[in-house]
Amino acid sequence: MMTHTEQMLILLSAVAGAIHVLTPDHWLPSSVLSWQRGWRFPRIMGFTLFAFTLHVLAGFGIYFVMFHFVSDIPPANLFSVALILVILGTILRGLRFNRMREVVGVGPRSRWGIFAVLSLLGPCESIIPIFIKARQLGFGYMEPMAAFLLGTFLAGTAAILFTRVAWNLPHWFPRTMNWAHQRMATVPFLAGVALGLSFLMRLSA
Repeated sequence: MMTHTEQMLILLSAVAGAIHVLTPDHWLPSSVLSWQRGWRFPRIMGFTLFAFTLHVLAGFGIYFVMFHFVSDIPPANLFSVALILVILGTILRGLRFNRMREVVGVGPRSRWGIFAVLSLLGPCESIIPIFIKARQLGFGYMEPMAAFLLGTFLAGTAAILFTRVAWNLPHWFPRTMNWAHQRMATVPFLAGVALGLSFLMRLSA
């Protein structure tokens, strides 16, 4: 039976997954791609599950590699390292999001569109603090990662499905694209990181 701390970690993982995917680089490319190609609901669900699973697993890969370099750092300082990594990842995402035009411009029949979407999604650096805390508490990685992926999949798919319909309405597409390129578009992500880290820091076995 799970302890209260483990339950809280899993809950926070799911919430963190849902919040981090709200930044436009996570859902907007997939939404545009599915709209351009006229994908139906099952195809959208299958692609988003595939893409987000790769996204989360790539984040675990970064954590696994990083751990070998920072394993000697005191546990209290590991969160600072993770926070710096998340901030750097956010900056890089902001710089790379201009490549969104590649997804829009490839056309509905080009195979490059799928690779462009996966490239923009990249690895999930947001899950690294969760892995660090899970290790500190002596928990496994599987359940927090599954909860994070579930939150990511549900929130991300909802955003993709909603906007895919909205693209057919006048002015929605250019307005959303303009908003996505503004700095305010990263506010949900940064707020979620700050809130999530504050709660994670308070968890104890």
